[in-house]
This record gives sequence, structure tokens and C-alpha cells, in this order.
Amino acid sequence: MNLKERYLKLLSILLDYPDEGFLNGLPEVGRAVAHLPEGEQRSSLDAFLQEIRSLSPIRAQERYTSIFDLTPSTTLSMTYHQCGDGEKRAGVLAQLQQVYGCSGYTTSSGDLPDYLPMILEFLSLCPEAPGQEVLWNCLEPLNGLIGRLRETAPSYAALLMPLEGVRKEATDGPAPPGMGDRHP
Repeated sequence: MNLKERYLKLLSILLDYPDEGFLNGLPEVGRAVAHLPEGEQRSSLDAFLQEIRSLSPIRAQERYTSIFDLTPSTTLSMTYHQCGDGEKRAGVLAQLQQVYGCSGYTTSSGDLPDYLPMILEFLSLCPEAPGQEVLWNCLEPLNGLIGRLRETAPSYAALLMPLEGVRKEATDGPAPPGMGDRHP
């Protein structure tokens, strides 16, 4: 795995729901972060790790649920920010599932294919997979999400900020028409 792929994988882990497995895996994640070169990506991961370790398991779970599950404007379902909840979103979700399936990527999490941690994990594990532009385009509303998180969850906003640079580097231009951040 190259540096970008390792960063995406670590970010996918840290953005997931903080269940018992997540919390038990924090020491290993911390060791992996310590092997990253100094810079914005490592700093954001380190700061987030420090904060999440300071929370009780229940508080970490309550916080995550409040931020991402109960607040539509900060959901980690990326196509919701682009399409709302309608037929257009269903079509994009089907495209994502097809990209995953063509690459042999499967998950048993039960999450929709636009769940940010799933997208990041796929991009880290299958960097040469065809159809990745669909995944990177799902990240187009990232700046808007970061802006909204700055107000309610600054540590998550800081965690995501370096990803915007990675996304810009990976894409050749703006998202297709109608795929911008519409913030439903």
C-alpha cells in the first residue's frame, strides 16, 4: 500500500461507528498512524485519536450517532448530499454497487454503498479498479460537509480536511452536472 492508500484505509477506520471492535483496534490504528510521515494527514489522524481515546465508549457512540445518524446535513451517506433521497440517488447507489461488484469488493456491514468509510476502504484496497471516478465524484460535496462539521464536530471536520486535498488530486475536474453538494 502506498501512502495515499494507507491514509484512506486509516481514515475509513476512524470514520466508522465506534463500537467495541473499533475501540479495541485503536492501539493498532495508533501504531499505523505513527508510521505515516509528518504532515497534515498524520496530524489530523493523531489529533482525532487523542480525542476519541479521551471519551468513554458510550459517549463516543452517542456523539457519533448525534453527528452522523441523526443529523441529515452531516450524514456520511455521500450521495444524500448530492441527490437527496430519491430516484437519482437510487441510480447512483446502483452504480456504486456495480463498481464494487466488478472489483470483487464485498462487505457485510449492511451499509449503503455511499457510506463514506466504505468508499474510502474500497479506494484504499482497490486503487486500480475501473469505475473509480464514480466513487471520487461521490466525494464532491466533501467541502460542504466539512464546513457543517466545523460548527458541530470540529474534530471530525479536522479529520476530513486532508481528504479534500486527496480528492482534488485524484479527480480531473468537477462532478458531473447535478452531482454538486445540494445540502438537502
